Amino acid sequence: MQLRCYQCSWSFSIGKDEIAAAVESLTASGGTHYDAPCPRCKRANKVPMEQLKRALPRARPAEKPKS
Repeated sequence: MQLRCYQCSWSFSIGKDEIAAAVESLTASGGTHYDAPCPRCKRANKVPMEQLKRALPRARPAEKPKS
């Protein structure tokens, strides 16, 4: 997921593993956003829970057994 820092306008990305961990943590704690730190200026950038959920890969549908 590509993000742009609101403070310094640096473009950076967060990986699928970090997104999955953030969604799991926010679901458990009841949070509404994830604070993604900018690697350049170290400021926290708020990423809404809905945006994180859209970035997660979709689960594959279960395959039907062949008869």
